[in-house]
Amino acid sequence: MKIGIDVGYGYVKAISDAGQKTSFPAMIAPSGNGLGLGDVFKDTVEYQVAIDQSKYMVGDAAKQSFLATQTMSREKPPEIHDPLLLTAAHLLSGDDDRLEIGVGLPLAYYSAQKGSLKNRLQNLKADVVIGDKHKHISFDRVNVFPQGAGVLLCCQSMLPLNGYVGLIDIGTYTTEYILFQMKSGRPIPVLEASGSVEAGVHLVYSAVAREFQNKTGSPLPVEMEAEVTEKALRGEPVTFDGRKHMLDAIQAREDVALVICQKVLSAWGNRTGHIETTLLAGGGALFFRKDLKGFPGQYIVQDPFFANARGYLGFIAV
Repeated sequence: MKIGIDVGYGYVKAISDAGQKTSFPAMIAPSGNGLGLGDVFKDTVEYQVAIDQSKYMVGDAAKQSFLATQTMSREKPPEIHDPLLLTAAHLLSGDDDRLEIGVGLPLAYYSAQKGSLKNRLQNLKADVVIGDKHKHISFDRVNVFPQGAGVLLCCQSMLPLNGYVGLIDIGTYTTEYILFQMKSGRPIPVLEASGSVEAGVHLVYSAVAREFQNKTGSPLPVEMEAEVTEKALRGEPVTFDGRKHMLDAIQAREDVALVICQKVLSAWGNRTGHIETTLLAGGGALFFRKDLKGFPGQYIVQDPFFANARGYLGFIAV
């Protein structure tokens, strides 16, 4: 079986050549620190992952723990990255014990890190337990691709034979942008016009959390930031201590979108006017869709949340 896996900072997304896909928060915690609600509330998914002698809670289960860990490091630590990847592989592998995976790295780190990442994952072997299903996970083949390149593969019909194409991948914490020059149908990254902005959906959550604290005098729990922000975006009041408060999430979203637009357009500079199509991917493409302006021929790719995972799968499925 072949699986494309996108281990992001906010979420893990994966899709298999059998058409199955999964996603979960990119969080882990030591096993035994959750509330154990998985058997009572069936919507609470408790992924238990065993690697050698270590056991973890992964995804939503980790949110229940005060020891939950995420990473913002450009080179994700193996002790966080690998349990997330193994969980995704377990969920989509079915009964197939011969697995080939495609994963990605940001373009800026691709050359430096692809070899070490491939070697580590190629040698990774672990027992993974989710519920009552025990599997031994290892990979027959590991493929590492530049993040974003796979999105182009899924949008080939939209690409010019020659010219410029922009790609913007907006995630929870970061926005990756790449400018490609098409030469006879072949995309070539313009490295000096590609990079990353430390801005994403999470900045909107943080702005709403600050406003909540200003109005209530109480901090908003991190695990409630997304929920409260979505409620505010719908124009609904947020109740706290018996009082209802209106939060301006729309302005926060507009402000963050403006930061993203300014940073990317500045990096693209004089080439911006020559761009024929700008592809928008990542979960943030939908979140900011009303506020992203100024990108030539901008187009949200199909199912943008899974765009990178689908792209990695597309490369290895050829």
